[in-house]
Amino acid sequence: MSDMQNQKDKKLEALLQSRRFEPASPDLAERIVLQARGMPQNQKVSLAQWIRQLFAEFHLPRPAYVLAGALMFGIAVGLNAPLDTTPEEADSAYVQSFLYADEGLL
Repeated sequence: MSDMQNQKDKKLEALLQSRRFEPASPDLAERIVLQARGMPQNQKVSLAQWIRQLFAEFHLPRPAYVLAGALMFGIAVGLNAPLDTTPEEADSAYVQSFLYADEGLL
């Protein structure tokens, strides 16, 4: 395997040596400086502004995003629910108690 690796390395080295090299233009540094002057620089941000920007980034403008987020949250909660949900005898009797009419009140 090392012989194969050496051949690949030699081929790669030959390709790198044979590629065309273009020198940078003489005014490259000047163009970089001029471009950087036009870009806004980082400013000190207060904690309140940082929190406001954080909530602005997570703003959900469309109801479809809110619905999709609620569905994903529901799926995540459902997948994390315990699988052993066999009700005990007392719990099932209490839950189903609304199904039977209390004839004494009639």
